[in-house]
Amino acid sequence: MTYDPLISRGVSSMLPAANSYWHATHKPPTLPPLNKKVNTEYLVIGGGYTGLSAAITLAQAKQNVTLLDANSLGFGCAGRNGGFILSGSGRLSLSAIEDKWGRDTAKAMQGEFDGAVHLLKQRIADFDMQVDLVEGPYLKLAHNSKQAELLCASAKHLESHFNVPSSPLSEKDLIARFGIEGAYGGVELKGACLHPLKLVSEYARVAKELGATLFYDSPAISIEKHKTGYLVKTPSGSVSTKHILITTNAYTPKRFHDSVDNKQFPVQSSIFVTAPMSQEQRVQSGLTSPMSFMDTRMMKYYYRVLPDGRLLFGGRGAVKGKDADKTSEKERLYRAMVKSFPSLSGIAMDYFWSGWVSVSLDSMPRIFIDNKVSGNNASRSSGNIGYAMGYCGSGVSFAAFAGQRLAQRMMGSNDVDLSLPLYHSPLKTYPFAKARRLALHGLYQWAKIAER
Repeated sequence: MTYDPLISRGVSSMLPAANSYWHATHKPPTLPPLNKKVNTEYLVIGGGYTGLSAAITLAQAKQNVTLLDANSLGFGCAGRNGGFILSGSGRLSLSAIEDKWGRDTAKAMQGEFDGAVHLLKQRIADFDMQVDLVEGPYLKLAHNSKQAELLCASAKHLESHFNVPSSPLSEKDLIARFGIEGAYGGVELKGACLHPLKLVSEYARVAKELGATLFYDSPAISIEKHKTGYLVKTPSGSVSTKHILITTNAYTPKRFHDSVDNKQFPVQSSIFVTAPMSQEQRVQSGLTSPMSFMDTRMMKYYYRVLPDGRLLFGGRGAVKGKDADKTSEKERLYRAMVKSFPSLSGIAMDYFWSGWVSVSLDSMPRIFIDNKVSGNNASRSSGNIGYAMGYCGSGVSFAAFAGQRLAQRMMGSNDVDLSLPLYHSPLKTYPFAKARRLALHGLYQWAKIAER
């Protein structure tokens, strides 16, 4: 059985977890389904990083909060991503944000992105989360000479105007310092990585300890508006609530709710993990330390060295969910790895899996309270619906931050700068929504030709 958010009616509780390295090395806790009627002040729909973070924030504020998720803990991207901790989200760089909204807004957005990394690391420390956190350099590698020049200029701009510590690296620097051949240059930034499935398990533990009520394998199948709030039904229970936080991101069912229908595009990303590398292979490929990487291609490849000496390598996946595990998809990604690391040719692929990332139309995530669908005269007394999604595949730190911000907005906090692009407008609706995949297929074909 395969899940495809543009075809499947919803996320079935019968779908198995990903056959991933993360699930092979960690067993998340089993949480109960909803089989009764529940009353709660706040209902979170979606139990990944965003939803659990929202639940934690609400519980810390002594609010009555219940969370529903359609499948098991870690079924979605919280248990499928690469585990990269980076400052940023969406697909717009700080320079692009500066060009569109001005430097002051870009600096404020940088504050939000950096705040997301700080929040993650602070929670790891405060709640003693065991997530295999590894600090190390993050390298952006240029796949051609033009991109090398752009990376160098960008690094200088970020350091001079945004105080972002970044070191331009020439082709010779990469060979001398890291033993990396084949790249035309790059930039070194601060980075960190973790075990993403352990992280979502720890978020669930903390949320429960703080008093949040969590139900998994409990898909929300309908949302009914009532005078004093909402009634949300699941296959074996229901929840009456004043406020709903939708945090399903790319795993949002089609025709789920007016506030989010056709507002994001689920795009598949695939990852494989090799067998453990020998010391000789690590030296020859320049993978001797716990580094993380991303290249500058339109369809980016990202990779990191895992604590047990394996290489994790990821990139764009198949257009359709049913094609995710095709041999051709595995071979395409493997060839890309060998092109970057010729000395690893022939190494075994021990794990391969895919997941869905949420792409917003304008490449900007949103954390928004939708008063139009809540009612033009909506207030905290009559109930609100809000959502956070559209991270474009950059969400290990930011997704949890978005959950915190969404919860703060729902509680009426003044801590959120509503003038920022993240907050002041809803997600844009995709025009010609049914043609999204046709356009994506065309983009992949064009990128293949353009980046030869």
